[in-house]
Amino acid sequence: MTQYDLQQSQELNLHETERSIAAANQNSTIARTVNIVYFLAGVLELLLATRVVLHLIGANADNGFANFIYGLSGPFVALFVSLLKNPVLSATSVLEVTTIIAMIVYGIVAWLLGRLIWLALSRPR
Repeated sequence: MTQYDLQQSQELNLHETERSIAAANQNSTIARTVNIVYFLAGVLELLLATRVVLHLIGANADNGFANFIYGLSGPFVALFVSLLKNPVLSATSVLEVTTIIAMIVYGIVAWLLGRLIWLALSRPR
């Protein structure tokens, strides 16, 4: 192998290494973005699960905490409220099936959004 071939080979290896590092850096940023989407979806799921539990145990809606949870989660379940009738279990207890459906839908949407971000923006190594 000549000196010229050796130099070209080293330059090619350097170029490939730089490209690999750039791809890894971009993929790291994309992974962080996807993780933020999943974190926010997890917070929303936790909020909606708290709402389901509070309705299930018949929490007093006039209580500050329950009122806060209902008010905060209300806009996220508004789309699903008229989907079907939630079963009343007792005088104060309601199983919010509509909120459970909302949790499933939001979970699927978050997963699809994360996959879409990853597929659209990540680079192969």
